[in-house]
Amino acid sequence: MTDSASPVRRAEHWACAAVFFVNGFGFASWVSRIPAVRDALLLSEGQLGMALLAMGLGALCSFQLAGRGLGYLSARTLTLATGFLYCYALPQPVMVGSLPVLALTLFLLGAGSGAMDVAMNALAVEVEARQGKPIMSGLHGLWSAGGLCGASLGGLMAQHGVTPQNHIIAVACALAVVLLLARPWLPDLAAKPAETGPRFALPEPAMLGLGAIVSCAFLIEGAMADWSAVYLKDTLGTTAAKAALGYAAFSFAMMGLRLAGDKLVARWRAASMLRLGNAAAAVVLALAIGTQHPGLTMLAFVLVGLGVAVVAPLVFGAAARRSRHSPGHGIAAMATLGYGGFLLGPPVIGWLAHLTSLRIALLLVALLAAAIALLSRHLDEPAPQAAA
Repeated sequence: MTDSASPVRRAEHWACAAVFFVNGFGFASWVSRIPAVRDALLLSEGQLGMALLAMGLGALCSFQLAGRGLGYLSARTLTLATGFLYCYALPQPVMVGSLPVLALTLFLLGAGSGAMDVAMNALAVEVEARQGKPIMSGLHGLWSAGGLCGASLGGLMAQHGVTPQNHIIAVACALAVVLLLARPWLPDLAAKPAETGPRFALPEPAMLGLGAIVSCAFLIEGAMADWSAVYLKDTLGTTAAKAALGYAAFSFAMMGLRLAGDKLVARWRAASMLRLGNAAAAVVLALAIGTQHPGLTMLAFVLVGLGVAVVAPLVFGAAARRSRHSPGHGIAAMATLGYGGFLLGPPVIGWLAHLTSLRIALLLVALLAAAIALLSRHLDEPAPQAAA
């Protein structure tokens, strides 16, 4: 690489990081105003859960379409197209007046977010190859940083009485401007043949343990994103501003550990990190739910974020190394199970809350963290087989 090319590579890296930041910021901005939308439409936990399921279904439907789109459009073009679609769809759910329309707008938002997720990760693979060094963990850390900033700003907007409509419209416009600024620096490589696009894959029997870990972790992420603010506001009686900080604390913990994850894994065993982190999260979250103490609950949210932060990079890496078919097949299998968990998390919590209470329903998150701790041994690399 020449000296003149180095600034270009850095610009490409930061432009790609900006795209990840935009996606995380927009998602957290919507999450921070879920309690306000719920109150405005007088929704029960079950009704809210059904509406949130529509968002997950939209994302799931868009994955295959976006994957096939990469066979006809470059990752840069598809990232920008889906990014602007995402910005357009972002304010729609806070501008509706009925549950059916909310579900429809959330389906469209989920489709835009899911398609952008596929496209920007494909773009990140290209940028990483051009950089000649691993950057994926850092990019996902920037997604978490966007989540932290979006949730924190949402709390401030709620505290100062800014309506969800004005807040989210302003956010969507600002994020579109960021995409426009990043556009000239994103590399535009040729599209891959359509038949090579990602497909849904099932894990091999030897990797079912890894699949269970990633399913639990993504289910936790979905539940925390959509229900942490509602739990703090409705069950613990905090203000809307403090309720939005619950997801901010979760995102901050995820961001910090993801940015430091590569160095920590090099020093400690991955299985040990997952075991200790998720065991602590399960215990403290169960105590917080039992005592209903807001401060302890915020600490529990931080520990839950630390527990699941590095699951995706660790599990995806292990699956890529162990797959008997190909690294891509291993990653695709884990992604399918992971997004399935993310899809199921919010509505499952909503249905349990409708049957019992949100307090009892969130115990599922503690149980899932405990399950990850028990399953963490599957991250240990299998012993090499002796030669015949």
